[in-house]
Amino acid sequence: MGHRHPSKLKNSEVSHARARWLLRAELACCDECCTEGNREAVTDLAKGGVFDSLITGFVLARVQRWYSPSRPQRYPATVYGIAPIDQRDFWQPTTQHCMRVCVVEGARGTRVDTRPALKELTLMSTRDRTLVLDDVIDGLCEDET
Repeated sequence: MGHRHPSKLKNSEVSHARARWLLRAELACCDECCTEGNREAVTDLAKGGVFDSLITGFVLARVQRWYSPSRPQRYPATVYGIAPIDQRDFWQPTTQHCMRVCVVEGARGTRVDTRPALKELTLMSTRDRTLVLDDVIDGLCEDET
């Protein structure tokens, strides 16, 4: 693409350059770039790849939002297990499945083991991967606005 999507993204956990580019394209509502970026994300399921970076950023941002002093969380824990019920109900079934195996680690929930989720994504159809990607992107864009 010969154009840019200017934006300062708040989520520094989305570290992959193409993942950040896709988020900026989503925020700019650039259909052509979103289509290209989505296609790239659903095929790049490697650790450290586009989808991994998006999931990591999504989970770390959500864990911070879900923290409650009245209900402290112990880690490691699955994302599905710590997500509020209304949040889990909002996700597509394919996303719920991935979040059941995606694990938040670290004393304060500052690391994410996405390997099991990435493995599950490799077993899904492209359509199902796209549903997960849509939920992740929606969540990340919500945090950016």
